[in-house]
Amino acid sequence: MDEPSPELEALPGWKLRLLERIHDTSAEHQRILTENYPSFGSGDRSGDLALHTWRTNLRALESDRAELETRAAAAGLPATAIERARAAGQSGDGWADGAHIARGVSGGLDRVRGYMVDGVAADVWQLEHMAAINAERRFGRPPSRIVQHPDPGEVDQFGRNMAALWTRVNEAAHAIGLSREERAQLWERDSEGWQRLVALTVGIYDDAGLQERWRAYAWPGIEHEARRDVDSLAAGSRPGREPGVTPPTPHLLIEHASNAVIATRDREVETGQGTGEVIAAATSPALNATGSLRSPSEAEIGSDTAEFTLPPSIHASDTGPDL
Repeated sequence: MDEPSPELEALPGWKLRLLERIHDTSAEHQRILTENYPSFGSGDRSGDLALHTWRTNLRALESDRAELETRAAAAGLPATAIERARAAGQSGDGWADGAHIARGVSGGLDRVRGYMVDGVAADVWQLEHMAAINAERRFGRPPSRIVQHPDPGEVDQFGRNMAALWTRVNEAAHAIGLSREERAQLWERDSEGWQRLVALTVGIYDDAGLQERWRAYAWPGIEHEARRDVDSLAAGSRPGREPGVTPPTPHLLIEHASNAVIATRDREVETGQGTGEVIAAATSPALNATGSLRSPSEAEIGSDTAEFTLPPSIHASDTGPDL
């Protein structure tokens, strides 16, 4: 096993564990590919069901790994670290960079807290991704046969899901006492980060991919599960809350995502860049020197930053929803 990569020494634990998941998902894909190939007998009446199941499992793992890699890249993790984690899993090697995690976890309480921080990071990513999908539907492309104006019930549920996820992030952040540095790492994405996220996600989705993700995020089970977790977190919540530590509200996230989508669209029109060039520009360290995000005009974005109407308790202030 190789020595841990020095470039990861200062990364927070949740980013390292994201790389670990990429490694483990790649390793599981390789195991099923090489060890779980189904056998066939002449008396088998299931036909090719076993083969279809095998291929379905492989495709699901490949999709999961791709989503994890997108999230890691959008979080600013080095491409070399992502490739290293994937390659180690595919080759059956242990993940050398896991040593960074091992040094930072000393006992049971640290592990529980780490698990909860991972949950906050996953929820923040989902909120940001939802904001980008909403912004892309409104500003990034015209309606089509596939990407149509959604059903009002879906629109309402999408907003309710964002509200519930925000509340779970807020309650969990309070319950585990996130430090100022941790909060900045988890949810203070700058304009460069938003443009990178948009380029890596909605910037490359075709209409079917965008519609699939919209509908997946409008699933009512998201709200149900989040509210159930919020009830548990509230029951064990610590008294007193430090002011000014809440995560950005759904409306604010949608505003940031809209800025990035509009800036990407404008740059494509002005420069004639294709998707690959936009991604390269958005992930370049020189982004701040070559281009910054502009805010959408009032005519473009309207009085509301969302395509849908969020519950009344969600607004653009930094206090968040009172649910």
